[in-house]
Amino acid sequence: MNLGLFDLPAPFFGWIDAQLTRVLPLPLSLALWAVGAAILSMELYRLTSPQARLGAVKDEVQRLQQNLNTFDGPFEQAWPLLSRLLKLSFKRVGMVTPATLLSAYPVIALLLWMNNTYSHRFPGDDEVVVVEVAPPFAGQLQSGSPPHLRLWQEGGEFEWEQVLMAPIPELQKRGWWHSLSANPAGYLPASAPLDSVALALPRREFIHAGPDWLRGWQSIVIVVLLIAALSYKTWRKIQ
Repeated sequence: MNLGLFDLPAPFFGWIDAQLTRVLPLPLSLALWAVGAAILSMELYRLTSPQARLGAVKDEVQRLQQNLNTFDGPFEQAWPLLSRLLKLSFKRVGMVTPATLLSAYPVIALLLWMNNTYSHRFPGDDEVVVVEVAPPFAGQLQSGSPPHLRLWQEGGEFEWEQVLMAPIPELQKRGWWHSLSANPAGYLPASAPLDSVALALPRREFIHAGPDWLRGWQSIVIVVLLIAALSYKTWRKIQ
């Protein structure tokens, strides 16, 4: 399978994950992934952003804000302070944008890999998966390890079968966006008379209480990721 830009670390993620899950329960493994991604992202941002200049801008912004808070004159006289404050705000955005984009890469790559790996699972022998396609087409997920997806056209000539290499709930024709993140399950052929297929694959659950939307990997990873990133940023005094 051709990897997309954000899929390049996927083989490394898979190898590390296999080692973690040998010794740790999955929820704890997911939490460790989140902590690691938070630290890596924050360190990338710290190393690639002009921290000293950002600190100077922050100090000047605070001084200007204090001056505005104590200002007691007409608005015309406050305008130079406001103008300088706006310029510093835009300057800060320009200073942090490259580092922000770079530091976001490992987090985005990890979340996409986790979405492909931990969102759904293949059905068991006694589970039936509904294949949703637009009429007059029909589909069936045939059991196997891995299972086979078979599509056909009622009363027509179209028939297609493919091994489903990953439990992904939707197949499409390959588009330009797949150069950013590929579909590990594969693609519909470009000549196929239908554009997409939806599979009602069973969802994986890591929290066995609460509403359905709270039970997936996202509830663990995103919460731990945010807490770890903010804590590490504070501890390292990152601007």
